[in-house]
Amino acid sequence: MIYIYNTLTKKKEIFEPIEYPFVKIYHCGITPYDTSHIGHLRSEISLDIIRRIFRYFGYIDIAISNFTDIDDKIIKRARELNLLNNWQKIPEEYIKYHLEQIKRLNNLPFYINPRVTTHINDIVDFIKDLINKGYAYKGKYSIYYDIDKYPYYGQLSGTKKEQWEQETEFLEDKKHPYDFALWKFKKEDEPYWNTEIGDGRPGWHIECSTMSSKYLGPQFDIHSGGQDLIFPHHENEIAQSEARFNTHPWVKYWLHFGFIKIKGEKMSKSLGNIIPAKEFLDKYGEDITRFYIGSYHYREPIDINEESINQAKENYRYISSTIKTIVNEINSLDRTFYLDDNKIKIWKELLNYEKEFINSIKDDFNTREATRILLEATNYINKNVIGSETFTLYITSYNFYNIASRIYGLWEDIFYGKESRENLTNILLNIIIDIRNELRKNKNYELSDKIREELRKIGIDLLDQGNKTIYRFI
Repeated sequence: MIYIYNTLTKKKEIFEPIEYPFVKIYHCGITPYDTSHIGHLRSEISLDIIRRIFRYFGYIDIAISNFTDIDDKIIKRARELNLLNNWQKIPEEYIKYHLEQIKRLNNLPFYINPRVTTHINDIVDFIKDLINKGYAYKGKYSIYYDIDKYPYYGQLSGTKKEQWEQETEFLEDKKHPYDFALWKFKKEDEPYWNTEIGDGRPGWHIECSTMSSKYLGPQFDIHSGGQDLIFPHHENEIAQSEARFNTHPWVKYWLHFGFIKIKGEKMSKSLGNIIPAKEFLDKYGEDITRFYIGSYHYREPIDINEESINQAKENYRYISSTIKTIVNEINSLDRTFYLDDNKIKIWKELLNYEKEFINSIKDDFNTREATRILLEATNYINKNVIGSETFTLYITSYNFYNIASRIYGLWEDIFYGKESRENLTNILLNIIIDIRNELRKNKNYELSDKIREELRKIGIDLLDQGNKTIYRFI
């Protein structure tokens, strides 16, 4: 069974989906008013690994993620760029940018990426229902949600309604200072839609409630997003959704991803330390980025600095090299299954690493612990399996790494892709090894050593083991 930390209950719980084997997930996507940054990559990679873990354990995940393509921030940006008459250019540009970066990461695609602007009628219907049920009221400037009508407000964040004044510029228009806008009536120079509840545009929180319920139903399994969204966004989503659908809880499990820090400081525009997604991916590469983020627990903060990234690079390359060696050598081994006592001991230890790895990912998707186990197992495999010429030990190591590949979304090219290229490489290297062995037999050590040196320059190491030579990628 999988244990999952639920922000709603503040504890780990056994994961029990509403409709087994389906896992319905809604992820709060970006507001495309600027370029996506490393914080967005963190959320999407972490969620992708969680989806892969669900799939590994036999669940069928149905995941969607929205684009908030109309919002105060987009309007502000359009005004700054003198684009209010063509404001749609801004979200279009940044959605395109975001999708281009995510595509590089080998993420599982979302089933749907709904946009707010294509769901205006659904949003209007949602608000009408809240008005009819007495949870919403019209003011001069907006339609508001009446928080006093909802008894569970604050259950997610622990924030009392009296402690928060939302949309303070409209205080005189609201029944209570903590009420929030569902629909904002039009302003002279801003985009708006002509609807039966008035000309205007959606408030921030109503959008996600509407789109998630349209595609996943009135109650679903998991809602995810950054920790900065817990309040007020997710708190308000719960209030309006439980009011409309009369479900409690509306979402069973709330997942929130940790913050990003840059050299110990919170990443923010005011500090000028935001790292655009493309810049980070171009500098460090897709696989290193994926491994780096995946080596942290999804809820913990990540402090991005060169030291931690370089360590991730070293770890990733070490694991990759070992996997390549296992995959390249396994087919040439005699498939003899006899094991002496020492090799039985090694085999059992390999199985224990696999068990520990699986237990870690079942424990609230703990990829930090899983990565530690993966590295420890790799040390053990290099010491006890590589060069043993024992098929059972190789195939057990192979299976362990194959599980890790499925979870991290890495090393797939070694296991599944580029077969013709890998086979050609294997054939060519074996030809080179045969030629070099002939040179050694004829005591032409100068040329045989030169072959080894040249191969090392391109990342291939030849290991002489008695009368046999094997190769490994370094």
